[in-house]
Parts: sequence; C-alpha cells; structure tokens
Amino acid sequence: MKFELSDKFEAAKETWAARRARYADRLRPAKTLSGLPVKTVYTPEDLADSDLEEMPGAYPFTRGLHPDGYALTPWMQQMVFGYGTIEETRQKMEKMVAEGMEGYFGHKVFNTVYDIPCMYGIDADHPEAKGNLGQCGVHMSTGDDYDELIRGWDLETTNFSMITGDNCLPALALLAAAVERRGEPLHKLHGNSMNWYPRIAVQDIPSWEPKWGYALMIDLIKWAKDNAPAWNPANIFMYGLSEAGATPVQELAYGLSWGKSIIDAGLEAGLAPDDFIGRLSFQIGCTVNLFEEVAKFRAHRRMWAKICKEAGVTKPSNMHARVHVHTSGYVLTQQQLMNNNARITLQALAAVLGGVQSIHTCSYDEAVGVPTEESHRTALRTQQILMLESGVRDVADPLGGSYYVEKLTDEMEAAAWEIYEELEASGGYRRGIETGEIKRNIDNASYEMKKRINSGDLPVVGVNRYVSEQTENYEPFRIDEAIEDKARARLEAYRAKRDQAAVDEALEGVREACQALKDGTGPLMPALVEAARKGVTNGEMMVPMREAFGWYVSE
Repeated sequence: MKFELSDKFEAAKETWAARRARYADRLRPAKTLSGLPVKTVYTPEDLADSDLEEMPGAYPFTRGLHPDGYALTPWMQQMVFGYGTIEETRQKMEKMVAEGMEGYFGHKVFNTVYDIPCMYGIDADHPEAKGNLGQCGVHMSTGDDYDELIRGWDLETTNFSMITGDNCLPALALLAAAVERRGEPLHKLHGNSMNWYPRIAVQDIPSWEPKWGYALMIDLIKWAKDNAPAWNPANIFMYGLSEAGATPVQELAYGLSWGKSIIDAGLEAGLAPDDFIGRLSFQIGCTVNLFEEVAKFRAHRRMWAKICKEAGVTKPSNMHARVHVHTSGYVLTQQQLMNNNARITLQALAAVLGGVQSIHTCSYDEAVGVPTEESHRTALRTQQILMLESGVRDVADPLGGSYYVEKLTDEMEAAAWEIYEELEASGGYRRGIETGEIKRNIDNASYEMKKRINSGDLPVVGVNRYVSEQTENYEPFRIDEAIEDKARARLEAYRAKRDQAAVDEALEGVREACQALKDGTGPLMPALVEAARKGVTNGEMMVPMREAFGWYVSE
C-alpha cells in the first residue's frame, strides 16, 4: 500500500536518525524465534508492499474470521483434562463447568485427553498397559465409559473434543454407539476427532504405514460427512510440530502442508471441496514471543484461505482456518515454577490478539507432572481475566495496522511459503513423512534452539538468567495407584455382560471391512460402529486394524 509521506514525516525521520546516531553502533541486532530480523522502529515505508485494505470477516481473513471479532461471543475456553477412569474424569468435567469453562454462547466444551494405552489401542488388561492406566489421560475403552461421558449433556450444545491417538476411528465409533443408545440422532453430535495420523512425521511413535494412515483419515472424514455433519473429522496438529522444536515459521509451513495433504487425499477419494475442507480444523502452539505469534496467526488465516480457494472451495466460511491454541508446553520450566504463570499469560494474550477461536492454557506445573486442582483452575482463570477484565475482546484485530505487526505478518507468510512450496515440489507432506525430511529439519531447529539456551544467547528466566538455588515449596499431584485395579475391574465387569458370540461376529466384520478398505471396495467406519453396538472394546477393535494396516515408525 503506497503512503503519501509528508514533509513532517521526513523531518521527524531526520531528527530520529540524528538522535540515534550517537549510540546506533551499540545496538544489538534482534531477531524472532524463526530468525527473522527485527528493527527497532517501523514506519509507513515498511508497508509499501502490504495490502491493508482488508476487513475482519472478509477473504482472505487476515484480520479475523468474524466481522466483529469476539464482540458477539468470546473464544472457547477449551481446557485439556483427563485422568483415571471415566468416573474421575466425569467429576472433573462437572467441576470445570462449575468453574465457568464454556464455549461459544455458553455451550459446554470438553477437551478430553486419553491415556497412552487407549491411544495405542490396548485395553486395561493388556500387559503393556500396566503402569500407564489413567495417567496423563483418561482410560475409556468400553460402551459403558462412553455412556457415562455423554450422560446428561445436551448434545446440541455440548462439544466433545477427543484427544485420541491411533484409536481415533474406534473412539468415534464408541461415541456414536453411545449416542444411539440414548435414542438421539448422530446429526446432533458436535465435537472433534483429532485424526492426526500425520503427526508421526515428528513423533517417534509406531503408527500406520503412510498409505493406510491417510486411507483411515479419509474413511473417518467420509463417515462423518454422511452421518455426523456437525462433527469436525480431522485436526491439523501444528502444536505437535512446535513442541518437537519447529520454529513458528516452520510450524506455519509444515502445518499448512499437512492440511494440504488431507485436502489432496480427500479430493483423490472423490470428495467435493466444499463437502469436507470447511470441517478441517487446526491445533496450534503459541510461544511467548508475542508479536511473532500474533503475526503467525494472521498469516496462517490468510495462507489457508488461499490454499482452500486454490483447491476449489467456493463458500467463504469453508475457507476459515478455525484454530484451537494449546499454549506451548516446551517453554515452561521446572525451575521457579510460578514464573510459568507469566509465560502462560503472554501466550494466551498472543492467541487472543491473533484472533483464534479456542484456547487451552497450560498449568504452571505441567513441566513437572500432572496439574493440580489449584494450578488447573489458575490456568482457566488466566483466560477468564483476559476475557472479562482486560478489554482485549472489545476490538477485532486490535494490532491490525501496526507497522511492525503488518510487516511481520507479511514476512512470516513469505518465509513460510518458501518452505511450503519447496516441500510441495518434492512430493508434499506425505512424502516428507516417508523420507524423514520434515523430522530432520525440525530436529535441527530444536537443536539450534537448545544450543542458544545453553549458551545464554536465548534468555530463559530462572534457567540461564536469575537462577535461584532456593528449594521451592510445591506439592505435586499424586497418582492414585488404585486406579489401575479399578480400570481392570470395570473392563472385566463389562465383558462379563456381553454376548460373546455377537462380539466375535462383529470383530470378524471389522476384519472384513479392513480388507475392503485396503482393496478399495468398501469403508471401515460402519463396521466399527456396528462392533461398538455389540460391545466390542477399543483395544479389541484395534487388533484387526493393526493386523491389516501394519505398524510403522518414521525415520
């Protein structure tokens, strides 16, 4: 955008240059976490190539998805939780509602994380589950568990986000069967399946072979489109890229390429762009580098809108980059735990100024263990204070027009497009999983950041600045070891009341459907839903799936 620079500006610029000439050689060059250079002063001259003639709620949505930002309804306070069996987690759900956690227009939102055995698809009686049941997540594997999850909640005003792993399809099948047992139609179901198979690009975990991982993702997307149209069937887990060590620009580039790979897979499977792309959503990390993060969210919306449009999307709302922010855990420190509250507040502020739709604020003690009741409540209150006391929700895109933020938005977009286009030219995100290219690049970035912290070049208060030798008075959350026995007892009781012949028949149906999906002759999800109706557990469904689709570790 061309500015008419007045004589007044030129005179002010001359005065500025003269005054700083006395010390300019002592200024230390600054840069963002992504390595983009930062000047001390920005002016209209920096925006000569910028497009400032945009409005919130209008393509390409740089300034936000909605015309008035948060004025009509604030962001969703979508705190992650999950512990023990469904009984303990259900108590937590009710407590968080009582503490004021809510989504749009006062709706209920539950962001439930599963334990490791569930994510990998093993039940409580599996030998490898021992020592992990109900820790760092809830153990839910039976129809009874899912009946309790949804008990009493109004499905049309309640959002269930299910933080699963490779059990994504069985988990949704179990949820669907529970809704049917309540006698309600599946179109009332609102929420989100993570369906984030491509995370294996940066996480050293066993998962499906790439070809079948994408086939399973699309199978769930197709089923949701036809049966639960209000359900968000895939989440682009940019937060995982960030936690693995990606810079904000890398997170932006690789996350968008991840999203493009789902679009490509859907189009290859015969889906129409407007039938599925608008239901894709993002989970993005947020560091403490406030302005870089604000610029990242603005650039992300603009870039995703362009990708969607190029893919054939015609409906503007289907070009929306709907973002849930999980404040970055890797920036939290074990040293001087209470300092983390300041970091979390900065992260949440950046997310709000960046115009995201939903936020989970980490608890200050997550660097050392499972959050306590007090720390989890404090994290929620951080959002509520921002929402109700700070005034940040009164104006849409309040940093729009800032010389610095607009320039940084453009620079982050340009740097991300460069990485994105290079990856797409070499075969895209799916190919990046197979070659290990994405993981290598992010590992290198993580290593460089660690070197900067160790050398003191990247200050971290309490770690390499203002270190204290004092012992902190902190009482951690204590794991109840009896939960493991409780989980196994619940599973045994559930199995005892089933019709085993019906279970066996349903599992054979799952095996046949797995083969049909591999052959390209039929879907898998309907057989999983039928298995859930017959009482098949999460772990039992995963056995034929592992047999059919293989286990793979990205190198």
